[in-house]
Amino acid sequence: MTKVTLQTHALTKKYGETAALSAVSLTVCEGDIYGLVGRNGAGKTTLFKCIVGLAKPGGGSVEIEGEGKNLHAARRRMGFMINPSFFPYLNAKENLDYLCRVKGIATKSEVERLLRLVGLDGVKKPFKAFSLGMKQRLGIAGALLGSPSIVVLDEPINGLDPQGIIDMRAVIRDTHRQTGATFIISSHMLAELDLVATQFGFIERGVLVKEISHTDLHEHTKKSLIIAVNDTEKARTLLCAQGIENITVHEKHLVLDAHLDRSHEIARALINGDVEIYDLHRQETTLEEYFIRLTGGACHA
Repeated sequence: MTKVTLQTHALTKKYGETAALSAVSLTVCEGDIYGLVGRNGAGKTTLFKCIVGLAKPGGGSVEIEGEGKNLHAARRRMGFMINPSFFPYLNAKENLDYLCRVKGIATKSEVERLLRLVGLDGVKKPFKAFSLGMKQRLGIAGALLGSPSIVVLDEPINGLDPQGIIDMRAVIRDTHRQTGATFIISSHMLAELDLVATQFGFIERGVLVKEISHTDLHEHTKKSLIIAVNDTEKARTLLCAQGIENITVHEKHLVLDAHLDRSHEIARALINGDVEIYDLHRQETTLEEYFIRLTGGACHA
C-alpha cells in the first residue's frame, strides 16, 4: 500500500479580499516526484509557503509524514527552496557552511558534494554577484542539505539557460534515485515537469483543479487516428478481422488509439471492403491543450 507522506486538507489563504488558496486538498505519496502545475499567480508559491511554515493558512490543515500537530518537528525533516535568499556578502560555500551550522550538519564533505552536484564548486564570488540561475542552483543545494525526506522546490528552473534546465533535471533524478526522497516541484512549464514528475496537480486561481498520475496524464494526451466512413460498424468489423484493436465509434468516425503506423494498410483494408472513406487524419492532444481544457488558461509547454 502506498504511504502518504504529505497532505493538505481544505487549505485556505486570503490576502485581503483575494483568495490565494481555496480549500486545497493535495496528496503526495512517499517517493513521488509531484509536479504542481499552474500559471504565474495561480497560488503555487502560497501553497508551498503554507506547507513549509512560511505563511499561516486562514483555514484547513497540513499533515507531514502522518504528523498534523507537531509540524515544527516534521518540517525539520524537509528541505525547501522558495525565493532563494542567502547572505549577500558570502560565497556559495560560505553560505552552505552557515546553513550546516544552523541545521546541525557536521559533515563538511556534504557541502562540497552538493556544490559539485549543482555546478557551483569553485565559485568564489559573493551571492550578491550571482546570476538568477546561480541563485537557483544554490537554493537547490541548500534544500538538499542533510538528505531531507521531503524536498519542496518552487520554480527551480526559473532563470536557468537550456543547459542549466537539463542539469537541474539530472540533479532531481539522481537525488531521487539515490535517496528515495519525495519531491514536490512547482512550475508553469508543464512540458518540463513532464520529463521528471510521476504525479501532477493542476492549480488555477487558488483551486486545485485535478490530481493525476503521469501515466493517466498521457492517456489524455495520446495520439489517435480519426477515420470518417459511411458505415462505421462494417468498418469496425473489417479492421477487427485485420487484428486492429482499440477502436471506438463516435458518430460517423472511427477513433483508433493505436496502430498509427498502419494508416495505409488500414485505408486499403477499408477500401477493399467497399467502405467509403471521407476523411483520415491523425489527431494529438498536447499537454498544453489538456491544461487549457482543465483551467481555461494558458500554460507554457
